[in-house]
Amino acid sequence: MSSSFKRFFSTYKFILKLAYQISPSHLFFITFLQSIWGLTNLPVLYINKLLIDLVISAVGRPDWQTVARTIVLVIILRSLIEYIRFAMNRFIYPMESSLSRLLNAKAEILMAQKLNSLDVSTVESPAFQDKFKKIGREYNQRLWGMVQPISQIPNSVFTIISAAIALFTFNPWIGLAIIIFELPDVWLSAKFSKLEYALGERQATTNRLWGWTNHYLTNPQSFYENKILGTVKILTQKMNELAQQIIGERVKLDIKRSKFRSLAEIPSNLLFILLNSYFFILALAGKITLGSAQMLYQACTTLGNGFGMLLSNVNTIYANYLFASDFSWLLDLKSSERVKGRTPRLPFKKGIEFRHVWFKYPNSKNWILENVDLSIEPRENIALVGENGAGKTTLIKLLVGFYTPQKGQILVNGVDVQKYNIHAYRKILSVLFQDFSDYAFSAQESIGYGDISRLKNKQAIEAAAKLTGVHRFIQSLSLKYRTPLSKSFEKGVEPSKGQWQRIALARTLFKNGEVVVLDEPTSNVDPKAEEEIFEKIIRLARNKILLLISHRFSTVRRADKILLLEGGKITEQGTHDQLMLLDKKYARLFRLQAKSYQ
Repeated sequence: MSSSFKRFFSTYKFILKLAYQISPSHLFFITFLQSIWGLTNLPVLYINKLLIDLVISAVGRPDWQTVARTIVLVIILRSLIEYIRFAMNRFIYPMESSLSRLLNAKAEILMAQKLNSLDVSTVESPAFQDKFKKIGREYNQRLWGMVQPISQIPNSVFTIISAAIALFTFNPWIGLAIIIFELPDVWLSAKFSKLEYALGERQATTNRLWGWTNHYLTNPQSFYENKILGTVKILTQKMNELAQQIIGERVKLDIKRSKFRSLAEIPSNLLFILLNSYFFILALAGKITLGSAQMLYQACTTLGNGFGMLLSNVNTIYANYLFASDFSWLLDLKSSERVKGRTPRLPFKKGIEFRHVWFKYPNSKNWILENVDLSIEPRENIALVGENGAGKTTLIKLLVGFYTPQKGQILVNGVDVQKYNIHAYRKILSVLFQDFSDYAFSAQESIGYGDISRLKNKQAIEAAAKLTGVHRFIQSLSLKYRTPLSKSFEKGVEPSKGQWQRIALARTLFKNGEVVVLDEPTSNVDPKAEEEIFEKIIRLARNKILLLISHRFSTVRRADKILLLEGGKITEQGTHDQLMLLDKKYARLFRLQAKSYQ
């Protein structure tokens, strides 16, 4: 078996297994009802034949009343079958709708779990982003597009059997001819499914650009800037251009598909004209009854529809497989993060050490960090300063294990970070990034997520909030710590940027890690409040390692040691007083900033 077939069956098995795990009862009953539907085609064919033959046989006969009673009974039987089929449809739709929603919800959860389990370098790559966004656009219809046909296949199979019994008893070659004449359309469907998938691959980046443009137009955070800058016109124009490009290419493909499939259907239509003419000519010649001609006519149509439906279902499965295989690919991705290794021993006997560390991002030619050497003692607080782009945040990403340096080592408590179990290692880290999350849930959750094992410890959460000065704000809210932090919820509020930063800082401190890393933690807080917050943080972190990144020199001068990073290299280090006496770049930057406050 070729690798492509193996991939197809493994993907299909996975999706079907997923649907079965979600709700086996839904899957079973949908398939069962569809099977019953297909089985009812044969009695309907014979009932219609019987009705026509009964009516013709009774025309002009004196005892037509006797035949009329039989006709009424047959009509009642046909109506009963039609009612059963109608009722089954009533049940099939809500069950399919329910299973589809459950499947999509499960898929969304699996995607979120997988995304957050992958290493940062994989997730941040443009190629991954293109494919991930494509999966996000397609999975809600494509996964169900693989499951739904399997429940419809029994319907089409039994429809074919019902029609074939009627035709094959008359002439088996007729049924075979109908099947053969349906094949060109099926082949074209498969071919255009591949072309549609290839088009989706080509448009991945364009679709992602559409998503970002739409985000800037509809995201509430961009609302004010759009009004002030007047960017709505140019952004909507950009969306129109992207729409023309995306939709235009798809329209061309759809027209081409319609043209070729229309041509492919001509032979089968001609065959049906010939066969139906043949049946009714036989009836005129007295070779068969009119009811038989009608039954054979309907059987041809039913067989063609049934076989077309079967192959359409198979093709639908295949077409959706091409997209669902991306979903399967995502879930099969393996993270390069270390899940095995040592667990950090607490308390630290040694601190943090960078030994000749060199680093550049994937697909980049330029070094971000060059031969960085630094050491931090246990229970020492360090301030890292430097201009934008100097490599400060990159250094933090290496420390927390998001990336691995190309050269050199990073030691924590005397052990290479690469030898730690990454999950155990990150438990000892309390890190606040510049791009922190602003959770729209309750204030208690937004802070408590710092340590989910203590999520219900309100006293500890309030203590963390008091450290950052946000407790008073939360207490003033209508629901206090139960207040949603978004106006999109009832009684919710929208904190200011400074309040959000205090909440995020409280969440970081609530974790109570052995190593505390703060990247611009008070950039949106006023200077007076910043002084108070840092005084508390330094006091709190006296028995920990504290690494602070800040552009405010009035704050960093409190640190035990200050490191100046320039162009990926540490050019100066020492206490504030030592660096001022050195009278180099740090001293110049400090005086320049101090001058702005005079």
